Amino acid sequence: MKKFKLLIFSILMVLTVLMSCTNEEVVIDNQQNTEESESIVTTLNRLNNQFDENGNVDEAENPAGNIVFDFCFNFVYPIDLSFNTGTTVTVNSLDELIDIYSASTENLFIDGIAFPFQVETYNENSNALEIETINSEDEFLSLLEDCGFEDVVEDCICTQEYDPVCIDITDLDGELFTISYPNACYAICDGFTEDDFNEECQQGYESGANECFEFVYPISITLDEEDALTVNSREELFNAIYGAYHIGLVFPLDIITNDDNTVLAITINSYDELEAIIENCFDDDYVVVDCSIGDITNTLADYCWSIDFTDDNEFIYNLNSDGTYQLQDIGGNLGGSVLTSGAWSIVAGNNTYYITLSAELADYNDEWVVTDCNTDLGYAYLEMQSIVYPQAYIYYIDCNDDGNDDNNYDCSSEEGTSNILTECPWIIDFIDSNEFIYFFYIDGTFQVISENNVLTTGEWEIGMTNNGYLIELDAESPNFDDTWAINDCDEEMGLALVSINYPQAEIYSINCD
Repeated sequence: MKKFKLLIFSILMVLTVLMSCTNEEVVIDNQQNTEESESIVTTLNRLNNQFDENGNVDEAENPAGNIVFDFCFNFVYPIDLSFNTGTTVTVNSLDELIDIYSASTENLFIDGIAFPFQVETYNENSNALEIETINSEDEFLSLLEDCGFEDVVEDCICTQEYDPVCIDITDLDGELFTISYPNACYAICDGFTEDDFNEECQQGYESGANECFEFVYPISITLDEEDALTVNSREELFNAIYGAYHIGLVFPLDIITNDDNTVLAITINSYDELEAIIENCFDDDYVVVDCSIGDITNTLADYCWSIDFTDDNEFIYNLNSDGTYQLQDIGGNLGGSVLTSGAWSIVAGNNTYYITLSAELADYNDEWVVTDCNTDLGYAYLEMQSIVYPQAYIYYIDCNDDGNDDNNYDCSSEEGTSNILTECPWIIDFIDSNEFIYFFYIDGTFQVISENNVLTTGEWEIGMTNNGYLIELDAESPNFDDTWAINDCDEEMGLALVSINYPQAEIYSINCD
């Protein structure tokens, strides 16, 4: 049964699972005792962010596909609300609540609720759902404070890699159910840790992100062991499960799958048959970090690493080959003050690598995960993400950067890279083939010349990745499209560039003094 439960959640993740859908008649009743409540206004405004303009759950805002974990709590229905006109309405479901809010205007809106009422919440200490009774506006406000609704929201920046993680939760009846996230980053953003992950989920569904089948609607599903419910579209399916914990499919059902560019209609008679389709679907698409631990360790120790919180602080890590490191402010090795020291280690897991940073000052502890690694350039080109601070960017810098903007030839700044790039022409030499000369101009255009003939023109742009800067070349002739990576930088020697598209080629500048 556990296997079937994980399969269901994998299916729902494949289909970008979301929201609850039961239409019941709204009851208007002027006799209920309600109170004006700023908290219900705040709740409805925040809850509205979970839904799109059509009243469907917004996939980007709901990675778990469950209201308790994506929003914070779920009302225990029915609840009694009141409009600013004094009219009271009994709301029987989340669907009705969203319909009422969507129909609100500047002149007619919800501004009150009847106390007491109950909510379903998640207790992280017991790893279980529980019912909480809200008896007053003060208790309602305390609930919202616990949810962090008044805090400044820092968006988690997670990759689109599909490497699902599952977490077992105890429901109100003491039974286990499973929630799943597209990858570990989304789960960490919701407050879970690696210790919470169900290894069976990762081992059974290590897969890619591309959907390869679609249900033929209508289909029937069961929610929380109730009678079967018929859903007639993807939207209805996603909406039906947002407030549910135990989800089942009713067989047989039909799917349409794309196999070797051939569209096939298949009848599925059991979970085993559907599981086989899913595993076959993702076998070829799963992304594995294919670098050795030695390659990654060398790259980590060869560079300094900046962690940039975008609109907040920025720190620099200097990882030493002996397993120690120093954490500095943005000044770098020459100009920055050392905030703390610590020890770092790297371990393999889940087809990637995790870097643990244990600081003497615990506030600076962190853990990074390698999201991509490429050795085509002769070294391990890394992309990494902080698990503790997923909203931050991590990229390498020159350890001799003094952190000042007056260094106009420093490749750790966009200005410095642009100045070096446009100062002299650049040759890309394919060794035993052709050789082309690139002229870069400060207005963002470039020319490609060979034997005094202009072969093409185009536009260039510098973009930041987790590892620093890449130079994107968009030529009018697509044959000359390319991406150049900064392999090294020296204030006197300039840039050392490598072509991502043509790693066998050499790139060097012409002395134009």
